[in-house]
Amino acid sequence: MIVFPLIAAAVSTVFAFLLLRQYSKKRKVQQLAWGVSMAMFALASFVVMYGTSQGWDPTSYKIFYLFGAMLNVPWLALGSIALLNKRELTLSALVLIAVLSIFGFLKVVSSHPCEAIVGPSGHQTCVAAASTDLSNRVFGRKDIPSGSDVWHKDRSVRSLAIWYSTIAYVIVVGIAALSSRPRKGVAPPKERVRANALIAIGVTIVAIGSTALVRYGRGAAFSVTLAIGVTVMFVGFLLASRAPRHRVEQPGESPT
Repeated sequence: MIVFPLIAAAVSTVFAFLLLRQYSKKRKVQQLAWGVSMAMFALASFVVMYGTSQGWDPTSYKIFYLFGAMLNVPWLALGSIALLNKRELTLSALVLIAVLSIFGFLKVVSSHPCEAIVGPSGHQTCVAAASTDLSNRVFGRKDIPSGSDVWHKDRSVRSLAIWYSTIAYVIVVGIAALSSRPRKGVAPPKERVRANALIAIGVTIVAIGSTALVRYGRGAAFSVTLAIGVTVMFVGFLLASRAPRHRVEQPGESPT
């Protein structure tokens, strides 16, 4: 099991470094947003390595959930919004994502996950509150506990993560679809269309892995799809960085 989060962590770390290095040179918001998101994926994957080998505890699970399930996709969405090249919209989205990130951080840190992941005494508490099957799933040392199990006592944390990720996912996919449509009679750059499509496909692959984790407790599937998904997204990031800005031709101007 540890090999899958190791691959995901390595891939995400390399991509985060490359994107943030690009940002240091070009100062484009999308590179910053994608770099932050990839860093979150990397941190979450490293925590999965720890949790699946050493056993989960409330602190490690909070870190994993915050950066692997709640905040990473909203930062991806910020990158997609920045590709629209609308300064006011991008700045507004940046402020909103920053506020939501702070709120999500405070919510997760102040919440109390199901005690079953910390030891025998918590195990008894969880059995009293739920089923034996639930406590067995949460207690699994070789897999990732699902949010529905861990946040059994505080479902608002899981609801917040679902809202964050779902809305952000719709934004990423929606912008990918809109970017493929001609605007004022001018087709968008092919690189931009392909880039947004790859980013949308990548985040969909990650979402499939998250679904496998939430519904079936398949941590291995989550790590595998994470590694594949971030790789596909990174290819999209590279294409987006190389694509020219969308530009409407002036009357009488010949296309080049």
